[in-house]
Amino acid sequence: MLATTLAGCVKPDPAAIVQPLETTLGAAVPAAYFAAVSWAALDGRASPCARVVTPVGSGATLRVPPMFGADESGTVVVTGTWTPQLATFVMDFTGVSSGGHPMIVVGIAAMTVTPSASGHLIVAYGEEDIEVGTTTSPTAGVKQVAWVVDIDTAGTDDPSDDTLSISGGDQVLLASGGATPSGGLTQVAVGDAVFEPGCRKNPGSGIAAVQRASAEGGGWVLFLFHDTCNGTADVVAAMAPYELLISDSLPLAFLQ
Repeated sequence: MLATTLAGCVKPDPAAIVQPLETTLGAAVPAAYFAAVSWAALDGRASPCARVVTPVGSGATLRVPPMFGADESGTVVVTGTWTPQLATFVMDFTGVSSGGHPMIVVGIAAMTVTPSASGHLIVAYGEEDIEVGTTTSPTAGVKQVAWVVDIDTAGTDDPSDDTLSISGGDQVLLASGGATPSGGLTQVAVGDAVFEPGCRKNPGSGIAAVQRASAEGGGWVLFLFHDTCNGTADVVAAMAPYELLISDSLPLAFLQ
């Protein structure tokens, strides 16, 4: 009985519950940055943080440098179509690294960008993938992603002074057959996660929830974002097996 009690008091590894949130933020933040830079460039306005090395225009390919400083390397390729009212972009982050580590998201498929009357840019991304394995290795998977980023450009073409507000999330369901069937469901919901100018390490406000369920067990964590720019998020509520993480600040390594 003592051994069982002690084992139950071991704090779980938070990586499994944080990684899905990192993936959502790791896609939305770079997408917003490069959407704003690309929109300005295609509209004939040079962003102070970007150098476009190919001719621009409808259907053009843009090559712009990474986001946040000297520890990043590589070039992001943005391909798509553009009009003054609507753009569709596809982004490739394959060759980009931050601090020597590749970015957690390597590509973003077609997303739409539209300007609003208030001078904001609205980025909308949605994806649904269904995968089915072979008869010798029966597997199935469904991935659904939907999020929106409201970019307050502050009236400039400099992305460093943009305020990003992210809402949405994703859901992934995986299942495998065979002699020992297994499967799992992961859900992420983000509510008004706001990145203020000067801090891209973590949102300064907003909430997020991550839920995991499988035959081996599951759990749920509610995150509250804080205004300290330290690359972490606070766990304010949780269910088994993550309740020992309540009141912890967990790192968000979503850009690498």
